Amino acid sequence: MTTLKPPALLSELMKLLLALLLLGTTHFVIAEEDKKAKLLSPPTLDQAKLEKPEDITPLMQSEEFKREIIELAELVSQELPADLSVADNMALNSLLNNHEKTLVLINSQKEANSFFYHKVFSEFFSKKGTINKKVKANASPNEGELLTQHMRHQFNSLSNQELNQANYSLGWSLSLGRDYLLAIFKRYRDISELSPEQAIHLVSNYQLYQVYDKILPISEKLLPEVLSSRFIIEPNVLIKTQEGITLSAVIVRQRGVKAKLPAAFQFTIYADEKWHINTAIKAASHGYVGVIANTRGKRLSPDEIVPWEHDGKDATAVIDWITKQSWSNGDVVMYGGSYLGFTQWAAAKYMHPALKAIAPYAAANPLTGLPIQNNIFITPNYQWAFHVTNNKTMDHSVYADWEHWNNVHKELFESGRAFRDIDKIEGTPNPWFQKWLNHPEFDEYYQAMLPYQEDYTKIDIPVLSVTGYFDGGQISAIDFLNRHYKYNSKANHTLLIGPYSHGTAQGKPRDFHSNYKLDPVALEKDTEAITFAWFDHILYGTPKPELLKDKVNYQLMGSNKWRHLPSYKGMNSNAFSFHLSSQKDSDGYYKLLTGVKPNTDFVKQVVDMSDRTTQHNLEPRTVISDSLGDQTGLIFMTAPMQESVEYAGAVTGYFSLAINKQDVDIGFNLYEIDSEGKAFHLTHYMSRASYAEDMGKRHLLTPGKKAQIPIINGRMTAKLIKKGSRIAMVLDVNKNQGAQVNMGTGKDVSDETIADAGEALEIKWFADSEINLPIKAWRQ
Repeated sequence: MTTLKPPALLSELMKLLLALLLLGTTHFVIAEEDKKAKLLSPPTLDQAKLEKPEDITPLMQSEEFKREIIELAELVSQELPADLSVADNMALNSLLNNHEKTLVLINSQKEANSFFYHKVFSEFFSKKGTINKKVKANASPNEGELLTQHMRHQFNSLSNQELNQANYSLGWSLSLGRDYLLAIFKRYRDISELSPEQAIHLVSNYQLYQVYDKILPISEKLLPEVLSSRFIIEPNVLIKTQEGITLSAVIVRQRGVKAKLPAAFQFTIYADEKWHINTAIKAASHGYVGVIANTRGKRLSPDEIVPWEHDGKDATAVIDWITKQSWSNGDVVMYGGSYLGFTQWAAAKYMHPALKAIAPYAAANPLTGLPIQNNIFITPNYQWAFHVTNNKTMDHSVYADWEHWNNVHKELFESGRAFRDIDKIEGTPNPWFQKWLNHPEFDEYYQAMLPYQEDYTKIDIPVLSVTGYFDGGQISAIDFLNRHYKYNSKANHTLLIGPYSHGTAQGKPRDFHSNYKLDPVALEKDTEAITFAWFDHILYGTPKPELLKDKVNYQLMGSNKWRHLPSYKGMNSNAFSFHLSSQKDSDGYYKLLTGVKPNTDFVKQVVDMSDRTTQHNLEPRTVISDSLGDQTGLIFMTAPMQESVEYAGAVTGYFSLAINKQDVDIGFNLYEIDSEGKAFHLTHYMSRASYAEDMGKRHLLTPGKKAQIPIINGRMTAKLIKKGSRIAMVLDVNKNQGAQVNMGTGKDVSDETIADAGEALEIKWFADSEINLPIKAWRQ
């Protein structure tokens, strides 16, 4: 079950994936006959005014609403699932005043202080009477005074490392929480009878907000005092570059340390002083000087805000400044996720000699992730430009109403207007997005900001890339890796990957992703701990982290094992070639054949690009489904596996096709279909045929002429495919509200409208297509 969590490494994910998080991640079944009573949505919720985040406050203060939430919690707690998440379990027990059970749960965790907010809350309310008797300074202290004294005592009893964990757990925002609760409440008040999953989602998030509402105002007063006693915190450092740009930075060092130290440096557009201080404190706790600098124009910088374009030069200027400080030993390492992954690669383009290693997590790349994926502009996170450029910090308000943005994307798709009209439909000019629309290919604009070809030969420092099978940024992360090795045969680049999302790739995993429960060993990954242990290994020769045994380290889902290989390219080379067939199996699916010589057969698909009632090539909302279900694409199915096999890598090869237009956006979803017919979604793909050969130059197709379109930047996944299972490829054309719709005229797709659709797209998928699936025999 997804619950409100503290922000992980300044992640924009808290907002980027908010709509998906509303689906929840704990999945279970309660038989109808076992239900004690219907789980009704609270009546007070149905009657509440829910138009803006501020409307949450009176609702959260309502005793009637609290009573209804408690009644709902009592009902759902009668039939709790065995796989209820730890966080939801804590919240439920806390809400029902079972504080001793909450503390048992917390103390059973490896890092109990990661749940410090629940810990102090339950400690206080389970022993409130005892604490009251011990207070002598005030004859009748109020609850707030008692809780303040209790928290002060707890903070002072923590070691620096424990304080770091507690501090991070408190790096949450009540205002963001109100945004999130508003979305939850609006969703559930329209559902009269809740499922057990929805009920737990509702009550656990209600209680988590109530806990934070008690704890955060006090911690915000106490923590600065406690932290400043242990760390030298400089939040307002200004750095002047040779270009005359002023950059804003936060510097944190441990008190009492006289030795010169290496700097652990992040360069970020996500400007938030509190987050920066907390992140830098974590670096200082690991024995580094924590340096968090903002991109130009952000926080205290008086300059114009410019995303992407100058980050490499500006980050290099900060590195140079660091080496001249009295506390610096001359070594700098960079780390961080998403946009912060991009800034590391941008800095590596210039390779300052002080830069000793980079650790990009879920690294962003504007050309292969957001706002473009394989030369296709996509709509998720369209509002990002507003988020980072509307003010000197971050404009969280633009993410508050996900229903609004979904309606914008829906109207754009259904109206058939030019993709370039998206900001006209929404009503707010978006000059940055319009600028990016003018650069649909890997041209000089991107070449200036990213490492390009021979730039990679200079990147001779160790690199640790961390990403996940369910990370929307995985394509970018692995594209950087592939280019690094392509242009630098001696590259020292390590990959760590597992069943993680964009957020959990950057931090600690949760028990579930969607309705897939992670293997226990997958939960061993703690990105920050691994990163600093890896930095220590590079700079001081300490042992390498256990999970980083080779250049490619991946968790094989369903096996409860980690695997380690010397080469990503080698892993993908170990594949079986399959071919499309017009023959159908006994279930009516086209065959995906191996070990046979393909003929000149083809299967024809017809798609009306002007039809906006049906969307094609949508990525499934859940990982596991009871069946493959209805599909808009053509389903090609392998024969059942004669033995268990390991699927590990990305789909490669090419599609042999012919179309009646000049271009098409190809897509597919790949599934494991087990012996009972359940479908496990393995990977999603889309790319523009005219850019598949060269992302930097468009090559239009000749109507009616057969062409080979390579599969590029396929997503990696790894799963144990059991004996009797089949692999299904649902081959389709990408046509949905999540991306541009390519009409195939050959014009700039951003300018095409529904009027350009013309006759229906006819696509012939030829049997001599080569689909390489990275499977090999399973050996335990």
